Amino acid sequence: MDAKQNLPQQDTLTALQALLERQTERTDELRRQLRMLSESMKAILENDTQLSEAAVLAEHATKQIKERKKTLTESPEYRQDRVKSVEMKDELKELEESLNNNLLSYYQQTGVKTFDTTGGEQREFRIHAKVLPKKKGGGHE
Repeated sequence: MDAKQNLPQQDTLTALQALLERQTERTDELRRQLRMLSESMKAILENDTQLSEAAVLAEHATKQIKERKKTLTESPEYRQDRVKSVEMKDELKELEESLNNNLLSYYQQTGVKTFDTTGGEQREFRIHAKVLPKKKGGGHE
C-alpha cells in the first residue's frame, strides 16, 4: 500500500518537473526574443538620419538658449533689476518683522486678531511664533 501511495506522488513530481522545464525553456526563449527586439529598436533609432539631425539641432538650440540667457543676465538692465529685487526683498523682510511685532503688541493689548483700516476694511491676522537657531558660544550650559 505504501508503494501505491508513492506512485501518485512520483507522477505528480515528474509532471511538475516537466512543466518547470517547459516554462523555463519558454522563459529563456522569450528573453532571447526580447533582447533581439530591443537591439532592433535601438538600431532603428540610432540609424535614423532625421532623428540624428533633430538631435544635433536640439543640442545647438540648447546651447543658443544658454548663451542668450547668459548675455541677458549680464546686461545692465537685468543687473539693475536684480539689485532692486534684492533691496525690495530686504525691505519687505524688515517690514514684515516690524509688522509682526506690532500685530503681536496689538493683540496683547486688545485680545483681538483683527484691526480696522481707515478705508473701512477689517483685516485679520494670525499670530506666528518662530524658534530661532541657537546662538554659537553665547548660550547657557
